[in-house]
Amino acid sequence: MKRFLFIIFVILCSYNLKAEGAKSKAYEYRIFDGTQDSFTMRQMDLAYLSTARLINRGVEGIFGDKKFLKIKISDWIDYTWPFFVYAITHEEGHRSILTAQGIGSISQPFFNYHMTAYVKGVSDNTLINFRNTNKPSFIRMYTAGIESDYMMAKREEMYAAFEFDTFSILYPDYFLRRLSIAGYLSAGIIYDAAEKTGGIYKWITDLMNVVEEPDEYARDICGFDTFGAVRALFKEDYTFKRYVQFSDLSREEKDFLVKRVSYRSFLNYLSLFLFTKPNINIKDKFAISGSIGYALAPFGDFIDENIYFKWRNTGWGDLNFYFYARQAENYNTWYPAFGVGIIELSPLKWLSISTEGHIWWQPENMKFYTSNSFFGGAFELTAKIFIINSNYPFFVKKAGLTTSLLVKSKGFMPEIEQLNESIRFSIGLEIAF
Repeated sequence: MKRFLFIIFVILCSYNLKAEGAKSKAYEYRIFDGTQDSFTMRQMDLAYLSTARLINRGVEGIFGDKKFLKIKISDWIDYTWPFFVYAITHEEGHRSILTAQGIGSISQPFFNYHMTAYVKGVSDNTLINFRNTNKPSFIRMYTAGIESDYMMAKREEMYAAFEFDTFSILYPDYFLRRLSIAGYLSAGIIYDAAEKTGGIYKWITDLMNVVEEPDEYARDICGFDTFGAVRALFKEDYTFKRYVQFSDLSREEKDFLVKRVSYRSFLNYLSLFLFTKPNINIKDKFAISGSIGYALAPFGDFIDENIYFKWRNTGWGDLNFYFYARQAENYNTWYPAFGVGIIELSPLKWLSISTEGHIWWQPENMKFYTSNSFFGGAFELTAKIFIINSNYPFFVKKAGLTTSLLVKSKGFMPEIEQLNESIRFSIGLEIAF
């Protein structure tokens, strides 16, 4: 299988380079991301994004401007194939939380006849013990799939804003991620309408509901992600149920899901990249972009305001700067967070450096019912050292090693599984075609 994928990889790149000539884009794969147990959430997200970009680039190279029904053939393909495989990163998000806690599981990322993808192979008793011993990580098990989707979309809009790749390459997966996040989180509106009015809403929810399999090891660990997460947030001690249904929730839990989670999920439609080109150019040298995003956290939810700024041709390459402000909320208390980053600054042709810093206030012990907080943060330094120049054969323009060091305090940081203090060293390969 690995040999087959490598052959496809080379063929796609070959076709594309014929179409684009000397223009090159870089693709990153993390070989090691702090653990040898399995892929981390970030590791899988980066690998998927690089592979998706390569596929879309190859498709554009093969079909060019050829059209079918007045639409480019490459667009037909680029907007179709992600629908069948985008759940890979979603399910790996769920699985990565279990792996980080030493719980084995099996990811089944392709849709079954219920049109659902699973993480399975875990007993009820294992999940009950997980809930009783580590409630924040247990809740995050439910929300990690949406967390992964959210970080995928956020990375794609950053790549677009910093011109690491083109609009046509990044947009198909970004469009699907943003819509799927908002759709998943707003599903409570449909379930609430089904309970109150029935009709077509009841028909839709009947199609969406999944019956628990007789074999507990064949069941998904979560069921409907948001229903299980909300129930775990509100209740300290409750009878465990694998597939929590909307009807199992109390009226307060339903209102939280509908009036808060569902309505806030529409913030994910507020992005320049979703409706237009990603950048607003200020003369020739400067560009700015931004978005608003919403997702769930182990103690509630959060809203991000993201700003991306690009200064072209500074003498050290392009200056790519981002800033975000985050407002997280548990039951009824808000907690701020902020982050800044300078991405891929190149003081030398063979070296690029990225630095990112984050600070946050979060609920004490990550509890849903508290107004107390703790302070924390993280810092990451990434260096890319290129060891092959543009004269290398097989269409490779340059290649090198990526190394990064992340130092993190206690707290929730999207895409990083550990909620306690951690130090993570990563190494990977970056290739430009």
